[in-house]
Order: sequence, then C-alpha cells, then structure tokens
Amino acid sequence: CFVYIAMTTLLWAGQALKELGSGELEARLSVIEQYVDVHGKVNADNTLTTVLHDAPTKGADVLAYMLSIMRAVADDGWAIDAVCAPYTMFASEFAQATQHELPALELPVDLPASSYYTLPEFLQLVPHPSEYTVRRFIMMDFIADTVIQLEGNRKDCAKYLMQIHGLCNEDVCSVMTTAQHPEDVDPETSLVFEYMVAEVLFSFLTQLPESQFREMYYTSLAIELRKAEPQILANVLETAVDNIVARIPSMDVECSNRLSNWLAVYISNFGYQWDWAKWESAVSEQDDTPRRRFMQETLLKLVRLSYLDRIKLQLPESCVELVPVKAPTHNFKYTVQSMDERTRE
Repeated sequence: CFVYIAMTTLLWAGQALKELGSGELEARLSVIEQYVDVHGKVNADNTLTTVLHDAPTKGADVLAYMLSIMRAVADDGWAIDAVCAPYTMFASEFAQATQHELPALELPVDLPASSYYTLPEFLQLVPHPSEYTVRRFIMMDFIADTVIQLEGNRKDCAKYLMQIHGLCNEDVCSVMTTAQHPEDVDPETSLVFEYMVAEVLFSFLTQLPESQFREMYYTSLAIELRKAEPQILANVLETAVDNIVARIPSMDVECSNRLSNWLAVYISNFGYQWDWAKWESAVSEQDDTPRRRFMQETLLKLVRLSYLDRIKLQLPESCVELVPVKAPTHNFKYTVQSMDERTRE
C-alpha cells in the first residue's frame, strides 16, 4: 500500500518535483517500476474479492494500472491539466519565505492487517473515453478525498462536491449542471463530472470487506446532491443504478444488499417515484434469479418504510407480484397464549 500512496502522490506533485530535481524523480519512478514488475509476478494468481465478479481481480492489477498512468504522465512532462495549483498565485511570497528542512519519514516495519490502506476500486458505471484516463483518475481522487474529509456534514459535502469542477480548467471535463443543453452531454465522448461523482459514491458504498463509513452517509449524501440539482442528478443517479442492476448477477452478495438498502431509502425520500417500468422484465424471470431477488428485497424494504397499499399503487400492474401478498408483521420470539379479561380490554 505504501507504493500505491507514493504513486498517487507523484501524480499530484510530479510537475513541481521535476522542477526541483528531475533526476531524483526519474530514480523514484524506476524503483516503482521494478517493484510493480516483481509484485506482479509474485501475485499473478491474486484472487482478492472484487465488487463485480466478472471484473479483473485487484492487487497487482491496480498497481500496474497506476504505473501505466504514471508512465503516460511522465512522457507528457508530468503536466496534468486536472491538477489544481492555487499556490501559483502566491509564488512570489513563497519564494521569500523561510525554507524548512522536513524530517525524514520512517515507514513502519509492520502493521496489523486492519491498519493498512485499502486500495480503492473505482467502479466504471458509464463508458469513458480512453484518452482521458489520467484526467478521470485525478478527478475521482479529488472527489473521493472530498467525500472522506467532509463525512461529518453531508450538506457541506454535497455543496463542495458540486464546486470541484470550478477549480480545474474548463476543458478538463463536461459539466451538465452548467451546460446550456445538458441532454447533449455524452459520457462516451467526454468526461462528465456528475457521472464521476456518482461512480465515486457507489464505489465507496460497495467497498469490500466493508464500507469506510456507514451506509446511511452515502444515502443521505446522494439525497442532498439530488436536492441541489433535482433534474440532472436524478437522471445521473438513475442511470448509474440501472447500470449496476444490469450487472447484479455478477455482483458480490454483500454489495447487492447494500445497494438494495441504499435504493429503498433513496426512493422513499422522493415520494416513491421511480421508473418502475424498467423492472417489468424481472417479472418473467425465475424466483431465484439474482435480479428478481434484488428487486423483491428492495420493494419489501420500501413496504417497511411505507405501507403495502402505497407501494402497490406506485407500481405498474405487471410488477405487483414482486411485492409480498401480505404486509410484513412482527415476529415475536415469545407470545402470550392466553390473556385475562383486563389485558384484553
């Protein structure tokens, strides 16, 4: 994990470090390349669990992916237009400031397994142009840091998330909320900021073995984001959910359950309005198929958040059989077989 942290740091600070000493920077990159090469051979059979079982395994693949990004950035002179550089406005003041020698950073020899940094696994829920791989990683890393740092206040987090794109150059990504014609913004031909926010959100929600924060944080954050931009974020989140649901058969069961919890609470906060017609195809599937079971579980949770008749009225007639015949009731461990008259009254 230390190598991954060093690699991500070099992406952010590589251009500044090159100006101070390009030879040392190249030496660090050479050491990282050697480590990743050896690590890939040792962990060739890595089978760590992934969110989507039809996706490549984590481990060596993550480091190799990061190395490919670093090589591309190094070939381009370590210039990344997505990296914010507000310090350049104060370059003259910094040049006159007192220089301090930073102490050497000593890495611990060993740590408990739970203390190691977990390599992130950003889900790709919509197609992205391959030529924007570096920009996408930097932007999603920026979004992820914001989600982590502002975990204590979902309203502030949603507010500042929607301002991140303003800290970068205008051509770094497309922003639907500021576009004159949002319907013309295509994620297949350009990086779309709102879709990257959704991907980071669902990546945190489905992180294994457990999410970094409570599930309700990601749910409430999505609700705040939609309230900030009702029309656009509603469409973005619905598209992201549709793409995940389409891959439910290959999704880890734990992640599927978390998504079901998230979706039930999310829908309940917006009048139980959803494009239920997209779920009609699940009616013809067998009872034990992952997709049908996911939809049944989600509807059952919606019934518990409301009541049975309310949910039935929201659904198309063809989808009513996905909800339970009877409303869920209490299942007491102990029951009183007989009660006296005073108790009955």
